[in-house]
Amino acid sequence: MVTMRGELLDRIKSRLAEAHGERLRGVILYGSEARGEAGPDSDVDLLVLLDEPVDLGRDLETNLEALYPLALEIGRRISAKPVSASEYETIKCPLYEQAHGEGVVL
Repeated sequence: MVTMRGELLDRIKSRLAEAHGERLRGVILYGSEARGEAGPDSDVDLLVLLDEPVDLGRDLETNLEALYPLALEIGRRISAKPVSASEYETIKCPLYEQAHGEGVVL
């Protein structure tokens, strides 16, 4: 269950698409927001699926620059973790399994 407004989720995806261009393969909302359990202090948790190579430092900075204005607007932290799209599909780890189970593809 997603409680955030569709327009805001569309804006998040649009800003990430503009920032990453053709490298962006998908955006997945997961965590309390995806489960419909978010409170006013909850983060908006995202996995940003990218073509390789993923440069964690550079791609985190790109996400922050793209989404910080929206975070200020909604008064909540947006945590957008860059991950390799191919690793997300093939590697089993708790974070990816959580996103597979409860995630909402934007």
